Amino acid sequence: MCHANILKSEIKPFARQIDLWHATHQQFKYRMHGKGIHQLLTIHDLNYLHEKHGIHLLKHKLEMPLMIRRSDTVTVISEYVRKDVEAHVPLVNKELRVIYNGISDIEQKQQLKPTFVSDADRFFLCIGQVREKKNLHTLIPMMRHFPHHKLFICGDNHWSYADTVRSLIAPEDRDRILLTGKIADEEKCWLYAHADALLFPSRLEGFGIPVLEAMRFGTKVFSSRYSCLPEVCSIHASYWDSYAPEAMAQVVREGLAGWNRECPAAKAAREYSLTFNYDRYTAQYLQLYCRLLGVSR
Repeated sequence: MCHANILKSEIKPFARQIDLWHATHQQFKYRMHGKGIHQLLTIHDLNYLHEKHGIHLLKHKLEMPLMIRRSDTVTVISEYVRKDVEAHVPLVNKELRVIYNGISDIEQKQQLKPTFVSDADRFFLCIGQVREKKNLHTLIPMMRHFPHHKLFICGDNHWSYADTVRSLIAPEDRDRILLTGKIADEEKCWLYAHADALLFPSRLEGFGIPVLEAMRFGTKVFSSRYSCLPEVCSIHASYWDSYAPEAMAQVVREGLAGWNRECPAAKAAREYSLTFNYDRYTAQYLQLYCRLLGVSR
């Protein structure tokens, strides 16, 4: 068997010894095909259905069925993705199995306070790429209802949508609502550990790792009800049903009332997030590998 992110040059000497090829993401195009090689494909999302247009959408609509047809077994990272695949891509009797992502023990990692945070700051946090699907523009008018909080939007922001979000920030709020760009893992851990809440209004996620990471630190999570997020967050997040600023703010006020990192709800959320771990993830894939290869553990 062979992990799909190994360089092609490193694979070739072992081509005749490969029994199982696992392409761990649909965007990794290289495959090792050959007689007797079982092809396992992991699909993380079909976001192209919602993000691409014209010739780019057509390209993906042609590529995905081809990848699946060339695969013997397919795994997906959430029930949401499974339903999306079944609804939009012909499987032709392929086995399709959900194996959730693992989350590393992020709460055990070193922490580093970012330079953009002041000692007295109370703040909300948003983690992720600043792209239209993340729905971040809805947070800007909501923040007018929290004049004593800052909002740090952390993640790659080279897309034009980031300029759209910046344009919504009033001049008097530009030191209060910050698009910080990429941050180090140590800074991310510090922010999770000190934020009053993680705000995650995304419309399109295959899994949504930040919501589970925040739970590890006892941080209150506010989420949209779109895509996989109700599945992944379960009962351990507060959800927005309206994106009107006052309605969003009311959900946040109610969710934070009585919340602290040691309250029963925070502890329950942390215990829930711990069920998404790499021991379980690895064991499920090892079990699948062994079954596909016809060997015992």
